[in-house]
Parts: sequence; C-alpha cells; structure tokens
Amino acid sequence: MGYSDYTGEFKYSVDTKHRVNIPSRYRKIMTEENVSEVVISKGFDSNHIDVYPLPKWITLRDKITASMQLVNRTHRNFLRQFTQNANHCTLDSQGRIMLTPKLMELAGIKDNGNVMIIGMIDFMEIWDPDELEKHQENTPLTDSDFEKLEQLPLI
Repeated sequence: MGYSDYTGEFKYSVDTKHRVNIPSRYRKIMTEENVSEVVISKGFDSNHIDVYPLPKWITLRDKITASMQLVNRTHRNFLRQFTQNANHCTLDSQGRIMLTPKLMELAGIKDNGNVMIIGMIDFMEIWDPDELEKHQENTPLTDSDFEKLEQLPLI
C-alpha cells in the first residue's frame, strides 16, 4: 500500500439511495494508490461504520485470520461480528459509496441524514453526528489511558 493519510473530519449527507461521498482529499489518495474498492463494516468498538480501502482490508483480514483459532468460540464470535455485515463497495463515477441499510441501522445513520466522515490515517469512519458526539462525551481519554499509551513504542 502507498502513502495513505486519511485525516480530518468532513460532513456529508446520505442521499435517498444510501450513497455518501468519499471526501475528495481521500479519493485523491485512493486514486494515487490505484484503489477503487472499499469494504465497509460495523465499527469494532462503537456505533459507526468502518471504511477500509481494499488493500487495508486484505491486510487486516489476513492478520486476523492468521491469529485466530477457529475452534475458539470467542475468536469465532469476533470473526463473525467483523465479517457478518461487511460489504464490498466500488466508488461510483462521482466518488460515492453505497451504505447498506443494516450498517446504517447499526450506526444510527438516518435515511437522508447527515454523517461525519473521520480519517483514521489508513481507513475511515462514518458516524451519525449525534452518535459521534455521545461517543466523544462518554469515552474521553483519561490519565490512565495515557499511561497505557506511554507503554507503547508510539513516538
């Protein structure tokens, strides 16, 4: 994969056919990396939709399946949750993807509603604005979180 740098926050509307624009800045990166397909799935940790450029999805999928033991019930349940509502989407000529009704429901995204698209460096998240606000209010980073982060070789 090339130089992904999905950062920032963008507000868009979902149209009547459940399509949403991918921000032009992100589409430019995808074009440079020759990516025209993404995989959308339920967010791991909250009510939102994750949007993975296909190469990122494949890398993530391979890492997960390599570390999974299919006879382990927790692993199978996680894998099921991760893939059950996943859907491959090709960007249309106007740079939009189509959200599935099930993922919209799981993320609290309303028909013809607004969404916030947040860049997560090498993938994106799509949020209902009210869900995002609640999530940010209910899950602030604490001193304990920063202490845990200090243990990681981040910077």
